[in-house]
Amino acid sequence: MSASCIATRPVAPALPPVPSHGIFEQVQALLAREQLRAAHVRHLETLLDACSGG
Repeated sequence: MSASCIATRPVAPALPPVPSHGIFEQVQALLAREQLRAAHVRHLETLLDACSGG
């Protein structure tokens, strides 16, 4: 059984800016961006799977 598909595209998360200096701060920001992106992709895949019944 499949769920109804969503009518609007979910908004992508706002990604934190990457500072122009400080390697530790840059790495922290890049890791945070990657985690947010991965969570958004998982959310989109979940919605798509529910819509297609997969």
